[in-house]
Amino acid sequence: MNRLLSNLRSFAALLAIAAVVSGTARAADLSEPVILVASSLLDPTSFQQAVILATPLDDGSHIGFIINKPIGVKLQELLPDDRAAGKVKESVYLGGPAFLPAVFALTRTPPASAGAAVRLLPDLFAVMDSDAIDGIIATTPNDARFFLGMMVWQPGALEEEVHQSVWELRPADAEVVLHAKSPGLWKSLRGPGPYI
Repeated sequence: MNRLLSNLRSFAALLAIAAVVSGTARAADLSEPVILVASSLLDPTSFQQAVILATPLDDGSHIGFIINKPIGVKLQELLPDDRAAGKVKESVYLGGPAFLPAVFALTRTPPASAGAAVRLLPDLFAVMDSDAIDGIIATTPNDARFFLGMMVWQPGALEEEVHQSVWELRPADAEVVLHAKSPGLWKSLRGPGPYI
């Protein structure tokens, strides 16, 4: 009888811990940048196995970029009149469905012109101004990643997707955004890991 009572207490303690852990995952702090890792709920969609950097804006909305979907097209093909675009070695990535066919650059160094970039992380900026992007292409073409389109969530929308377990959350990291190789990135971030 004592052993049964002890086992029930242990089981109850495990359930309490699980409730705290799952509650923490659902109530994730989206007031800070995060990496979103697609759950299996997105398998039949164009977001299957997507990995996205998402950053909050002051109005409660979020913006982001899919970081693991190269489109197999070089920047030179998208900007044929820009000779310097031929210096960019890496393929352009599909950033998301919003603002297509606009090209964006993610880089560690913000452009000099105010308003040309949005800070995504302390050491990562999304450059949205075409003149500033031209400057990056001309001076440091391989220190940035280039994206076609981006992700946009209205206030509360990303929180609802996380609540519905559409995304697993990971800590945001500029190194992952700029240097991770696309094949295998989703798989390496799935399952046990640094949940937030």
